[in-house]
Amino acid sequence: MSGAFSTRDRWFLLILGLIYMFNFIDRTIISVLGEAIRKDLALSDLQLGLMGGLAFSFFYAALGIPLARLAERHNRVRIIAAVTALWSLMTMLCGAAGSFVQLLLCRMGVGVGEAGFTPALVSMISDRFAPGRRAFVFSVIAVGVPLGGAIAAVAGGAIAQTFGWRLAFAVVGLPGLLLALLLYLTVPEPPRDSAGDVAPSFGAVLRRLGRSPAFLHLTFGSGMVGLVGFGLNLFLIPLLVRRHGMDLSQAGLAFALSFSLATALGTLVGGHLADRLGRRDIRWYGWTPALLLCLGLPLYVAAIYQDDWRLLMGLLFLATACLYAFLPTIMTVTQTLVEPRMRASAAAIHSFGQTVMGLGLGSVLLGYLSDRLAAAAFAGNYAETCLGMKGHALLSPACHEASAVGLQRAMIAIAAFLLLSIASYLAAARNLPREVTQ
Repeated sequence: MSGAFSTRDRWFLLILGLIYMFNFIDRTIISVLGEAIRKDLALSDLQLGLMGGLAFSFFYAALGIPLARLAERHNRVRIIAAVTALWSLMTMLCGAAGSFVQLLLCRMGVGVGEAGFTPALVSMISDRFAPGRRAFVFSVIAVGVPLGGAIAAVAGGAIAQTFGWRLAFAVVGLPGLLLALLLYLTVPEPPRDSAGDVAPSFGAVLRRLGRSPAFLHLTFGSGMVGLVGFGLNLFLIPLLVRRHGMDLSQAGLAFALSFSLATALGTLVGGHLADRLGRRDIRWYGWTPALLLCLGLPLYVAAIYQDDWRLLMGLLFLATACLYAFLPTIMTVTQTLVEPRMRASAAAIHSFGQTVMGLGLGSVLLGYLSDRLAAAAFAGNYAETCLGMKGHALLSPACHEASAVGLQRAMIAIAAFLLLSIASYLAAARNLPREVTQ
């Protein structure tokens, strides 16, 4: 496909972009409400990490692959409509949870639903658009991610501040049910490339990807970026509340301006730049994200270190744009490394690695480090004194200060993982020229 987008293409971009937006709203609303939930249910940062990251990511990653196999064989529009309705319903049920375990189970349900979205989406994009436009198309749809983060932060923070965190879950979950119906009724299934071919076995897909150093390096590198990025996404609002004295509404607005807006800008510019440079030399798909991470790493550390929230926002805006500019693009690049009938499975395996390493490992590791470093900064038994009573002990000035210091130091410490990502992207660049199939 060349030239301008048709009316149907624009509707495809709009409706899938909106679904992606609510996908991210429902995924990250826990980040906005986490500090209120932590105080209400007397949770540690490790429990917040388990609830916000591991509970979601385990089922998201584990079920992404079998759902991708369905997308290789069955109608992808129907699959996306069904999983959108499921994750939206489970988000609404989070608001009715009365304990940590119940909330954990609901978050697992959100992960189950969202697992089926990205593989089917990437497969449809690869069948509907030419290779030279796929990165930009996915980047346009993926703008829903930072927009969703901004809406979750501003609206979710305001609702939680005024009406409580439970109502916020119900409000953000409802629109997904309506979008699922709209998708099902208005978007046709695109014809598949090599439609007459039989989808290969999962073992064949694994063997194919196992022989692709570029795929492995891109997936590992994205996972390391995700470890830092997802951790930042989950714990930035708690940092703003604890370290800078903001309420949830103020922290949500700061999150939207310094994180979500930067992600949107980086995603759009990155996708466009990647297509332009990639047409000249495929290795730019590895070189450019590596170079931007070299710039983003010191900016991220400097931002988290700041005591002035205005400096934090400015530096974090630049750092986030660098970190997230090429994550959507890399997802589409991996599609050029496999045959058409392997695309959904390849996308699911890439998402599996990125999600497990990033959201799963990153959130738990950051929560664990935060608790340990908070305990080190507290004169006494932090767990017994600060986490022993629901809602009350956490308001103690000494507990509050220790939790702020611990979280800040933990967020700085995990930045070291970006060095592994830089090395992985450079290694991928060396292998891309001989591996690209289309």
